[in-house]
Amino acid sequence: METLPPEDALCWPGTLPAECGVEADPAAVPIARFTGRRAVLAEGVIWLEGRIEAAGQKQRIARLFLEGDTQKVLALGAELAASLPLLPAAFGLSEVALALAETRPPRPRRGGPPNLAGAETIEGAFRAALAHLVDVILAETPGCRLGAGPRGVHQSRVAIRRLRSLLKLFRPAVDGPEWREWDARLRDLAQALGDARDWDVFLAGIGPGTLEALGGDARIKRLLASATRERDQAYAALGDVLASPGFRQTLWLGLRLGQTEPLPEADRPLAPFAAHLLRKRWKRLKKAGAAMQELDSAALHEMRLDAKRLRYAAEPFAAVWPGRATKRFTRRLGNLQEALGLANDAVVAGQLTQRLAGRGASGFAIGAVTGFAAGRAEGSRIAAIKAWKRLRKASPFWKLPESLDS
Repeated sequence: METLPPEDALCWPGTLPAECGVEADPAAVPIARFTGRRAVLAEGVIWLEGRIEAAGQKQRIARLFLEGDTQKVLALGAELAASLPLLPAAFGLSEVALALAETRPPRPRRGGPPNLAGAETIEGAFRAALAHLVDVILAETPGCRLGAGPRGVHQSRVAIRRLRSLLKLFRPAVDGPEWREWDARLRDLAQALGDARDWDVFLAGIGPGTLEALGGDARIKRLLASATRERDQAYAALGDVLASPGFRQTLWLGLRLGQTEPLPEADRPLAPFAAHLLRKRWKRLKKAGAAMQELDSAALHEMRLDAKRLRYAAEPFAAVWPGRATKRFTRRLGNLQEALGLANDAVVAGQLTQRLAGRGASGFAIGAVTGFAAGRAEGSRIAAIKAWKRLRKASPFWKLPESLDS
């Protein structure tokens, strides 16, 4: 779906739909051509299909344009998505044409964490961050398939985690039955992505590492073959989820809530709100960090979650206090989370290995991988302790009005 140009600028063969109605620059050189047909299906519902040609390449396109009141348009999109493979477009038609002309994949509108530069109120920040993260999911989920590499699954999972963190950050402003339903849908989607991601990490790290350490032992090879089958099954299950009406309606529901649902006290200034949230999460992380060397694996996992929660808050709110101190703190916080994440990956690898019992993995292979993972976990713990010490030397970048920053 893409916003339709004004009625008097509807597109006809020989023009590019996204550029219709825009006054041409006399010095501009045409790079692409659109040929196709347009059908008015109902008032405010227009179907456009055809092909874009550029640089000797052709690409077929099919878009449904919806016009009218935002809430009604989003409700209609969700209704249609129940029976049609309909999602908001990940790329504008102009970007599709430019990418074709430059023989490259289309660039997504947004990527990575949301940037709230310019946002002054809670409402402005929340709506901007939500739209950003939904755009990331739209751009990354098509890459969640075998043979496409791990990026799509990883980035989609991170975007959903950031969305769920966003809902927690802005409570109670975004609390209610529909918001809770959306959060539950996102949780289920994250679980499907997590299964594929865990096997990807195992097959890229602990598994091959054990095989190398044991000189290519055939028993480890059989375990890796079993793990590969598990990974393939996880991807197949994920593909079913992403092709389902439930996935499509999850995104439409989020867009409708984020664009149209009233937010209590939404006009409150953003900076004090953000500073208090960051201070609260920083105090929690410091409490865990003070006893870091004595933490067992379960407590270390909880500290990793605390670091992740602080990072998911610090990333978008960093734009409120730009500068070197902010970059230093967020960079070191990222290093801490990465080190703690590696320790957790090693623990998860041991758990995954146990699931392979009776599925082609011998007791020797399971024990060898579990032991190798334990060694990696301890090495990652040492790296995490060093990363924590560096983070403690970086001053928090947020400023509270009453000089309560810690």
